[in-house]
Amino acid sequence: MVGGRKWKSICLIFPLLLTGCWDIKDIQDVNYLTSIGIDYKDHQFIVYLQLLDFSDVAKMETGKPLQPVPVWIGQGRGDTTISAVNDLYRTSQMRVFYGHINTVIVSENVLKKGLKEIDQLRHRYPEMRYTPWFFATKEPIDQIFTVTPFFNLSPLMSLLHQPQESYKQESIIYPITSREFVSDINEPGRATFLPSLAIVDQAWKKDKKPHPMLKMDGVFVFQDGKYQGRLTKESISGLRWVEPKTQRSPLIIGSGRKPQVVLSLEKPNVKIIPQIKGMRVEYTVDVKLSGNVSEIIQPMSERLMEKRAAEQVQKEIKQTFKEGLKIHSDLLQLEHTMYRRKNKDWKKIYSEGGFKQSMESLQEIKVSVKLNNAGKLKVP
Repeated sequence: MVGGRKWKSICLIFPLLLTGCWDIKDIQDVNYLTSIGIDYKDHQFIVYLQLLDFSDVAKMETGKPLQPVPVWIGQGRGDTTISAVNDLYRTSQMRVFYGHINTVIVSENVLKKGLKEIDQLRHRYPEMRYTPWFFATKEPIDQIFTVTPFFNLSPLMSLLHQPQESYKQESIIYPITSREFVSDINEPGRATFLPSLAIVDQAWKKDKKPHPMLKMDGVFVFQDGKYQGRLTKESISGLRWVEPKTQRSPLIIGSGRKPQVVLSLEKPNVKIIPQIKGMRVEYTVDVKLSGNVSEIIQPMSERLMEKRAAEQVQKEIKQTFKEGLKIHSDLLQLEHTMYRRKNKDWKKIYSEGGFKQSMESLQEIKVSVKLNNAGKLKVP
């Protein structure tokens, strides 16, 4: 009997030693961040936080909401990004959770100052992942966060949070994640492109009132980890033809300003061949594209379409390379290809003064275009 009582007493003590969920928080008692923005003005960092009520997002599963989904934006200031975040804590009312951040956006001022503070912020909060989309902008970040998509849908359905959907339909500027940015920026000889976000209020109207929308209007360029400058969408038209991730992109063939044919070109196969000539390196860029005919305004033979398309792609690639040289950047990744394919030669040239790219470095651009079909259109 005595032994049985002792055993029962021991069994009653064991549950007291088990850990429990004493500090668990209900989901409605936490502020969930969806985006974080960082600016730098007047020698201070400004951190913007975007919060959404996920209960409103969940309700969309039953249909489109009748009222706009509310967006909450916080703003904190400090001498460092950490102190700016701490400034926001004083008014956040509840605990802030970083695990649902889907987008990071910074201003051009931050790029000019350097990205060290952003790295410290990311390392300070381990629940922040490397998967969020990464953008830069010249617009006020708080205004970027207030832009909402169609039909009162959540901002989670906007370009800010789902840029890959637009890219699948028109591949112009490749959206990049934080992980890809950190990986690319540390690669020797590599140019890294950070998409630029802008607000456009003339493209769409809600009833008769202009409704602002987001668009990618260019890229902020880094070369060997250093910020070089910003290029507009029009000046980098050739990037899409040397980006293997391109899904499809339109190409207008015309005479002067008159369009004749519209093509949709897809999935470029790109080869860059370096040729060493003493201390100089010359490159041949070979691009193969396939595609379809989207529109015929003026009759043109299929062979002529392919020829004219190849000529125009070649022209755009060459012009893009030229625009990159203006800001001391290798937009075609020529040096990085040399680093990958002929590393010993790259090390030798790098140790004896480095690479000096010029238009003469681009020895030849070979482009071939193969049109698969014209759909219901009749091609002569």
